[in-house]
Amino acid sequence: MWYQSKFNFKRIILRNPNFLFFDILIPVLFYLLFTKILSDDMGFKRDYLVSMMIYANLLGSVLTVANTLVNDYVSGYAKSLRLLPVKQWQYYISIGSIFWLLNVFCVIALGLTGWLFNDIVFSVKLWLILVGIIPLLATPLMLIGVLLAQTHDTNTVNILGNIVFLLAIVSGLWFPFKTLPHWIQIIGGHTPVYYIAEIARELVSGKMITWGYLVGVIIWSLLLGSLIYLIEKTIARTC
Repeated sequence: MWYQSKFNFKRIILRNPNFLFFDILIPVLFYLLFTKILSDDMGFKRDYLVSMMIYANLLGSVLTVANTLVNDYVSGYAKSLRLLPVKQWQYYISIGSIFWLLNVFCVIALGLTGWLFNDIVFSVKLWLILVGIIPLLATPLMLIGVLLAQTHDTNTVNILGNIVFLLAIVSGLWFPFKTLPHWIQIIGGHTPVYYIAEIARELVSGKMITWGYLVGVIIWSLLLGSLIYLIEKTIARTC
């Protein structure tokens, strides 16, 4: 597991600067653009900072995870692991730990951006909570990436990857949730992205976490994990 994790860290993060560009720089640019144009209100800047933290995790957890797994399948790397004493769950845990670390980098980068450009200061305690909790809450988003990767086709993943932008819109990451049409609020209010964003905003605001949001994240994780397990079993039987 340790060797596998080190190897994945090198090939996924160190040798792929494109991932860092798309997963970190794009949310940073969005944050600077929107906070410098739309409003000078400090509350808005802080709230939008949280939104972009979640958006960065959404990009890394869905698109980057899906493309990495598909590339492993297409290149034959995933199949070669079956010749080694490596369990399938070890492979997924190793990949998951690397993308958890990538999500940590995203949160730190956005936090530093908010501090340097908009004077948003968090306490050390809140920093530690955000860095640890937000990437952990992104578990159902990673599972969406794993689910997309089950297509084993790069073109299909890129097409289905548009779900990232739909989730960002309906869950209120790009625009204030209350300004969205009512029917979109009904849909977006039940997505894992919305639950994660609301939990993060409550933490930043110093409020008690709404347990319903946390339960929603857990339920989404269980549903997606079960679906992936069933698909894996079905594929294994047909091979």
